[in-house]
Amino acid sequence: MKYVAIDEEVIVPKGISASLKDKIVTLKGKKGSFSQDFSHARLIDIKLMDNTFYLHADFPRKNVIAKTSTIKNLIKNMIRGVQEGYEYRMKIVYSHFPITVDPPKGKKKEILIRNFIGERAPRVTKKIGDVKITANKEEVIVSGISKEHVGQTCANIQNLCKIREKDKRVFQDGVYVFKKMVGEEILWEIK
Repeated sequence: MKYVAIDEEVIVPKGISASLKDKIVTLKGKKGSFSQDFSHARLIDIKLMDNTFYLHADFPRKNVIAKTSTIKNLIKNMIRGVQEGYEYRMKIVYSHFPITVDPPKGKKKEILIRNFIGERAPRVTKKIGDVKITANKEEVIVSGISKEHVGQTCANIQNLCKIREKDKRVFQDGVYVFKKMVGEEILWEIK
């Protein structure tokens, strides 16, 4: 079935200032400010009027309809991020060799995972964007205003601790996400 046009709108709540310039959406809230570039969506018009984002495309195909919905959801995630912030909690699991996670210090972006399965050299990954990482002996907490940056940083840490060429039922060491939160609301949790 063909569509003549598709129209979506996202209302920006009070307390958040929004701006749009050359398809770069910028939101400022109590947690900070965040910008995202949507210039790759050439067939979709994005307008900002009266604190509402309007997305419009004429005679869209399936992929343009999907991109419109994706951009709408990304803007909603940005709004929740600058309002409440995202926080992912990761559990450090080991059986014999105690794993330590060293968050980045200063302006460095490197995250070090030491003593993973008794390895001498630390495993190294990088944080993505402007996220805050805190770690103790049992947990790693990754928080920020961008859902994509927080999620990708957690995925980098979790993928760095993959065990290869050993039985995964026996060797379960690693750092795993067990709780995802927006502000105080729990989105997902392993019980």
